[in-house]
Amino acid sequence: MQLRIFIAAMIAAFGIGAFAAAALVWDRRRLWRLNRGATAGWVFGLVLVGGGLLAGSCLGLVRL
Repeated sequence: MQLRIFIAAMIAAFGIGAFAAAALVWDRRRLWRLNRGATAGWVFGLVLVGGGLLAGSCLGLVRL
C-alpha cells in the first residue's frame, strides 16, 4: 500500500516537472531562438505529458 502511494507521488512529481519544463521553454524561447510554432509545440507537448502523468497518478490513488 505504501509503495503504491510512493510510486503515485513520484509520477506526480514527474508531471509537475513537465509543467516546470514547459514554463522554462516559454521563458527561454528568445534565448533559444524558437519561433512561435516551435514554442507552442514544446509547451503544449510538455503540458500534455504533465497533465497525463498527474491524471494517471490521481487515478492510481483513487483505485487504492
